[in-house]
Amino acid sequence: MPRLLLFVWFLLMPRCLHAESVRVELLPDGGMLRGGERYFIKGAGAHDPFAEVAQRGGNSIRIWSERDLPQALEAAEKLDLTVCAGIWLEPECSWFSYANPQHCKKQLERVRQVVRQYRDHASLLLWGIGNESEGDGGNDAYWQQLNRLARMVHEEDPAHPTFTAVAGLSPEKAAGLNQHTPDLDLVGINTYAALPALREHLVKVGWTRPWVVTEFGPKGFWESPQTAWKAAIEQTSTQKAATIRTNYQKTIAPAGMCVGSYLFLWGQKQEATSTWFGVFTASGESTETADVMQELWAGKVPSNQAPRLTSMKCSATALKSAQVFTAQVEANDADGDPLQFRWEIADDLRKRDQQGREKPPPLIQGLIKADGNRATIHAPAKPGAYRVFVFVSDGKGHAATANVPLQVSD
Repeated sequence: MPRLLLFVWFLLMPRCLHAESVRVELLPDGGMLRGGERYFIKGAGAHDPFAEVAQRGGNSIRIWSERDLPQALEAAEKLDLTVCAGIWLEPECSWFSYANPQHCKKQLERVRQVVRQYRDHASLLLWGIGNESEGDGGNDAYWQQLNRLARMVHEEDPAHPTFTAVAGLSPEKAAGLNQHTPDLDLVGINTYAALPALREHLVKVGWTRPWVVTEFGPKGFWESPQTAWKAAIEQTSTQKAATIRTNYQKTIAPAGMCVGSYLFLWGQKQEATSTWFGVFTASGESTETADVMQELWAGKVPSNQAPRLTSMKCSATALKSAQVFTAQVEANDADGDPLQFRWEIADDLRKRDQQGREKPPPLIQGLIKADGNRATIHAPAKPGAYRVFVFVSDGKGHAATANVPLQVSD
């Protein structure tokens, strides 16, 4: 063999070997095999940082759209993680109907091309066909198309199971899946406050196939207590970590027909607030939830833990314009690290950009006089809804968070 060809073969051969597909199988009595070995998903829905999922004992990442698939597979390959590959499906809307055969045919061919392009990647674990695209569950045409998609994926790629992720498995959705989707291997369930009762609920709705919790985390803003002016009350980072630990141990850890889960969200996202779902702050600090997941995934307490924030109180929350009030938090650090406190106040109105994504509200400057874990604050002059936030950092890359909603009137 000529030297140049030999050199090219030497460079390419390891990647070719590593890129071979790894077969994934669902077992009739529950559980999953990957490459012939038992595999339980210890995963996170992730944008970044993927590396810390692996460092903390996780084994898989979930993405929602094929748009992010190339980068996710590349990163997962380097970190020995698997990828739950989401493929976006159109919702029933003015420009797409599941009752229209031409729309469905075009969609099927689009999905086919995605499967053909990535089916042989070694990091691929599951195909997620659609995320919360089912509406209220009463559209039979949607479920029928979903089954055609699942059957096509099996034909193109028999090595990786298929699922769809639903926004809670209501009786209507379970009926649609049971009646119309025999070729779908399992269901993915996005659920938050209802997670502790999920196993009992699955019995009630007659779901007998395998399942995976495709999103779970703290209480969602739609299911949390509210103030008198209808502002959702967010859990502190410590309360979130406790909720996640309890719910995981009760519902996910027993396994059985559950093949694992994906925490939402490994990263940071503006959704209701800048801190509601993210395991990390906007500045990249990890919260107590990351520590809890390390214990659940790897059975190890981190060598340095995030601060705990046990309470946040404001002297008043219904305020007059420019009224002075105080806020105080109680926080501690298991490692004895000195804590720094950052206080912020921002508008609580949810605004979106042209792509429909929530925009972080601008901070309002000059209203806070901070003194460690206590702050004296002037209410904004303009009437409206606001939130006061606190970020408690340990100087080691970890933080605790909390916020309180405010209402300002004339």
